[in-house]
Parts: sequence; C-alpha cells; structure tokens
Amino acid sequence: MSRHSRYPGYDVWEEHQHWDDHTKKIVGSRRTPQVSYAFFSQGEALLMQTIVRVLVNDHRLEVLTYVIQHLDDSLASPIGEAQRKVGVLPKKQLYRKGLAGVDAESHARYGVDYVVLKKEEQQAVLRAISEGETKAADAWSEVDSVTFFKRILRDAVDACYSHPLVWSDIGYGGPAYPRGYVRVEKGLTDPWEAKASET
Repeated sequence: MSRHSRYPGYDVWEEHQHWDDHTKKIVGSRRTPQVSYAFFSQGEALLMQTIVRVLVNDHRLEVLTYVIQHLDDSLASPIGEAQRKVGVLPKKQLYRKGLAGVDAESHARYGVDYVVLKKEEQQAVLRAISEGETKAADAWSEVDSVTFFKRILRDAVDACYSHPLVWSDIGYGGPAYPRGYVRVEKGLTDPWEAKASET
C-alpha cells in the first residue's frame, strides 16, 4: 500500500538522540516489538491483525505487529480496567467472545473465516457488527457487537497512533523534552519538527 504523507522523507526516529533514555527505550521497543502472545492464540492474533488492518487502513507489518503485541500485553496484564459500564463484559471476555463473533459473522455471511475474505467483505462484516446488524445471533448472545466494535476501534487506533512510523506520517515530532520548543509563535516550527510538503 502506498502511503501518502504531507511529510515525505520525515522520520521522527532520527531525532531520538535528543530524547531522554527512558523515552528512547519505550519508543524504540515500539519499532521492534517482541512477537510472543500471552493472551491471544495464534489464530486470534492473526484475526485481530486482519481486523486492525481494515480499521486503520495500514498494511505495514511493523505497525500491525506492534499494535497486536500492545493489545496482547494489555489484555494479558493483571491490571484491571479503570471503569466499565454496567452489563459490559470485562475486557478480556469482551475480546475473546467478540473475536469469535467476528468469525461467526463472517461464516454466517460468506461461509468462510474472516481472514480469507476480500477487503470489501471484511469491511462489510465490521460495518454490520458496528451497527448491531448481525446475522450470527448465537455468537452475539453474550456480547453486544456495537460495544465490542467501539472497544476494538478505540484500542486499535490508540495503539496505531503511538507507533513512530505513524508519527512520521502525520508530522508529529515525538517528545519535545528535554530540549523543549523554542519557536512557539503561530506558523513557526523548530528545526527538528516536520515540514509539510508543498505538493
């Protein structure tokens, strides 16, 4: 997939020597995530990666691998949720049952697993789930499809936009500390910030 960016050639990582050690370590780990799953099965990880690819419209393996690893780490963590609406399953159950629901929905509509569908079919399945217009009623009996969709969309986008490749795409310069900003007037940028392409 060709990427269109207003900041061609910009790479936020080129400025990492100006970050503190802790930040370098965190952002650096996002560039090369460890591929091992504590929560997802291999099949669930592949399914989730396929869903994320559709949700964020990004096919770069570096980004997708990080997003899935981040989600897996979050789901495997013993740290609970800060808040959850009454009647909504805990996050781990929501993901587990929701992912099973995605495949069930795919089978109900197209007779095959979600990961082998064409992109347009994958989009149609997710659209139906997001609107609560599901056909696989049994698969969604314990989990609300709209709630599941909102959760995975938010989690996927949050993780995606914390990857340095995506930062570069949108011209985000990463952490400004410890150096800080010098040119704070409207329209001015510091030398290390991304410059938008004129074309």
